[in-house]
Amino acid sequence: MRKRVTDACARALACCGFTRRRHGILLQPEFGWLDLGLSDDDDTSVVADPVVGVRHKPVEKILVATAGWDEPVACVTLPVGRTWTFTAGDVDAVAQELTEAVVVLGQPFIDRWADWPALTREIGTLAHESTRHFLLPAVALAGGDRSRAQTLVRAEVARLAGRQDGYAVAYRDFARRLNRLAEGGT
Repeated sequence: MRKRVTDACARALACCGFTRRRHGILLQPEFGWLDLGLSDDDDTSVVADPVVGVRHKPVEKILVATAGWDEPVACVTLPVGRTWTFTAGDVDAVAQELTEAVVVLGQPFIDRWADWPALTREIGTLAHESTRHFLLPAVALAGGDRSRAQTLVRAEVARLAGRQDGYAVAYRDFARRLNRLAEGGT
C-alpha cells in the first residue's frame, strides 16, 4: 500500500516538479524536498504526515561526506501540519488533497529558503535542535567561511568533553572529518 500511495502522490505532485526518489521522499529539480512521512495505520490504510524541506547541494555534499548522512538532505524543514489517511478506495483523491496543501503551505517555504543568502542569514534560528550542530558548520563551510565552520565544531566538541554517548562520539568523528575537509583534504 505504501508504494501505491507514494506513486499516487508522485503523480499528483508532478505538477510542482516533484519526482519520486525513494522510501516516500520526493524531490524537485533544485531545492525542493518532501518526505511523505508514511506509516501504516492498519492493514488497510496508510497515514501520510508530510514534511517539506529545502536542499542545498553543497551543504548536502558536506554532510554526506562528514556526518555520514544519507542523501537527500534537507537543510531546513517544515511539517505541512496535518495528516492524510489513504485507504484502498481513495488513494488518488487523497493524494490530490495532500498536493494542494503542499502547494499552498510548502512551496512558499521552499521558495523562501531556496535563497542562499536568506538561508545563511537565518540558519541559526531555522535549524532544528537535533541537527543544529551539524548543519551550522556545514552551511558555513559551504558558504566559504572555513574559520566559522571550524569555530563552531570546536565549541561543540568542547561542550561534549568527557562524554562518551553515541551523539558525542559521532559528533567528534564529524568534527574531525569537517576540519579535514575545511583544510582541503577529503
